[in-house]
Amino acid sequence: MAVVETTTIRVRKSTQQKLAKEAELAGTSVIEMLEAVVDLWEERRLLDSMDESYAKYGDEIREEMKIWDGTLLDGLHDVD
Repeated sequence: MAVVETTTIRVRKSTQQKLAKEAELAGTSVIEMLEAVVDLWEERRLLDSMDESYAKYGDEIREEMKIWDGTLLDGLHDVD
């Protein structure tokens, strides 16, 4: 079995208690619960960033998609 490096982090007691409660409800460890929370936070940050980019560049993206849509069948023959 591989050795996984760990470290100690400081959190408020109330945070530790919430993590322990949620981990118990999920049937997992506090470490796995904390890793899942960090993964979800990272995903949320990425999606928020994508939303901001789309809001900023959405019109340009849609215009470019129209151009690409017009080239989908260039040079291809319909297959029956």
